[in-house]
Amino acid sequence: MRIFLYEFITSGGMLAVAPHEVPSGSLLREGAAMFASLAEDLAEIPETEVVAMRDVRLSITDPPGLSSVSITNSQDEASHFDMLATNADWTIVIAPEFEKILLNRVRRIEELGGRLLGPNSRIVGLGTSKESTIAHLSIHGIRTPAGYRYNAGCEIPKTLRFPAVLKPDDGAGSQGVHRIERRESSTGIPEGSFRLEEFQQGTAASVAVVSGSDSRLVLPACSQQLAEDGSFQYVGGKVPLDEPLRSRAEQLALKVVRTLPNCLGYVGVDMILGASPDSDTVIELNPRLTTSYVGLRQLARGNLAAAIIELAEGKTPDLSFDAGPVEFSADGTIIHP
Repeated sequence: MRIFLYEFITSGGMLAVAPHEVPSGSLLREGAAMFASLAEDLAEIPETEVVAMRDVRLSITDPPGLSSVSITNSQDEASHFDMLATNADWTIVIAPEFEKILLNRVRRIEELGGRLLGPNSRIVGLGTSKESTIAHLSIHGIRTPAGYRYNAGCEIPKTLRFPAVLKPDDGAGSQGVHRIERRESSTGIPEGSFRLEEFQQGTAASVAVVSGSDSRLVLPACSQQLAEDGSFQYVGGKVPLDEPLRSRAEQLALKVVRTLPNCLGYVGVDMILGASPDSDTVIELNPRLTTSYVGLRQLARGNLAAAIIELAEGKTPDLSFDAGPVEFSADGTIIHP
């Protein structure tokens, strides 16, 4: 079996976006962590070849068993992406949602007739837009934050309660997210399409659900550690979440994924768990691997990547999890145990 593992930042995707800037920052740290964890697990699957693309400007040590192609420019990145996706038994894409980067890569695989181990372009398109995600979930009776589509200079509806959270409609992670304390302080918003929504009080959590052709597997719920400076930057997490919040989070995530038609592979659901189950609120949908994978794989009794593939092939994986807890940072460092 040949698997093409593509992570946008480390695979040279930024050569087309900012060719003269070496990638850095939170997207690089989290992308590299997800790539390394998943690549290591995939490489341990018997009779499996893992292939990847590597931006030559980055000094990253790859795990044993990985075959990689060096990428020096955007033309190399595009042509090798097509070739590897066409010839792989499965392609896994990890990419940010902004500027439709994830959506365009998924669409390209579908155009090439490749075999995508992940949500299809319809689901990715839904998850790319915060506004579309909220509308979809609301139709299905899932609680979401009250909010509005917002552009710089627009009047803020008087019904919106503060504090509020401003986020790019197609943002990835905490990129461009700001907490606004009062209506009077909502000036200086840059150009672009945003969602402005009421701040949700409670426990930040995330749950990954892995879907196959015939069944789904809900992975242990994680707590999220976010920066307290109003940027909501993801710092790390702990898995599993304590009961009774764990059960509430996992049931809510499963409810979300059941609304996604023909979903395959790994999907992350971010939420805020309130004082009671009827106040639990879904914040967004991540139609790709999330940083929580680095903690979940430590908790798994068995190979989590192998279980994802088995589910996609219609099999029933034999997978269970230790009691934990496992605490991890956004760059993949395991803090505890």
